[in-house]
Amino acid sequence: MILTDYLCFEEMRVIKSHRLDCTFSTGGYEPIESKKKIGRDKVIRLYCYLTGIPDSFSINAKRKADMAITDGDNSWSSIYTPDAENPLMAFGDMKGTDDALLFLFSEGYKKMEVFVIRGRKNNQNMLHTMFVDGELDEDIESLREQAKPFNAD
Repeated sequence: MILTDYLCFEEMRVIKSHRLDCTFSTGGYEPIESKKKIGRDKVIRLYCYLTGIPDSFSINAKRKADMAITDGDNSWSSIYTPDAENPLMAFGDMKGTDDALLFLFSEGYKKMEVFVIRGRKNNQNMLHTMFVDGELDEDIESLREQAKPFNAD
């Protein structure tokens, strides 16, 4: 199996900031799972924001990336959508790691599935091609089946 981890984020309420909350996870992907936050209601949540390219990104990154994922304070990943035929299938890498990320978005970007490939940051383009061509479909289904509802404990 090439894909190693899975997280699913969904828009839980309509707000201007396009916040996506984690609803399912295979658990154990520390670079993202460590970003849990305690909300005003004292409930631990894991969420991110799907945004345009922040001003803090380099000029080169701004030219290449289409979107970014942040937690409000820090960038997690740039999002690249190189295939105009499949704009809802994208790739990136987790900041501070050697891990590649593949993204599958729903229409309207209300749901984002994140597939992690640990240690494969330098193979992002090839992995994206495999993703678009359906070569990772078995891995995707296997991870979805392993995922459990997000538990903040």
